[in-house]
Amino acid sequence: MSQAITRPQRNKRLRVFIRRHLSLFLLVLGMVFFRTAIADWNYVPSTSMEPSIYPGDVLVINKMAYGPAIPFTRSRLFSYSQPQRGDIITFFPSHTDQCLVKRVIGVPGDTLEFRDQALWINGKPVLVDTADRHFREQLPGHSHLLSTDTSLGKEPLHGTLVIPQGKLFVMGDNRNNSFDSRYWGLVDQSQVVGKVAAVGLNLSDKFLQRFAYTDL
Repeated sequence: MSQAITRPQRNKRLRVFIRRHLSLFLLVLGMVFFRTAIADWNYVPSTSMEPSIYPGDVLVINKMAYGPAIPFTRSRLFSYSQPQRGDIITFFPSHTDQCLVKRVIGVPGDTLEFRDQALWINGKPVLVDTADRHFREQLPGHSHLLSTDTSLGKEPLHGTLVIPQGKLFVMGDNRNNSFDSRYWGLVDQSQVVGKVAAVGLNLSDKFLQRFAYTDL
């Protein structure tokens, strides 16, 4: 004949359950906190950032680069720095819920213009040096390699654009095969998730190729 479980027995079983599962709970909570507030990793499916980032790359994202993130949100507690020209950032643009990765080209106060597909910043042309099938673009204060893939053709941005406060102009390093600010507009600084710190892993043979061209 079964006996009813007394209150002390229930309390004892509860304590045993908590002891057994507390470590796992704290581990999961710690991992979620780490990924939402400190650092995360992102898988890259597209070619828009070649030759710096290849499809299949797993990127290490520093979420503390521009200020401490509020855990479990897309917001920051406060900002102690802002993205600079040449930074590779991840962000959630207004037109999609997908997290994107692009390079910062224009920051607040910059004047951007495309003349015959050549980029000008603050009235000066961005110097481009040819390197095999890649170009080295010399931004003010930063340089990086670009791909010469030409599958997109003409630049959709026309005229002069002044970057307002709180906004960023971003582009892919695969300049002619990237859907970026030239098409859907500026990125709000509040939409920035973090800065790409490193390429953590890629199981394809392109992982080693990157070391000849990467400019993170």
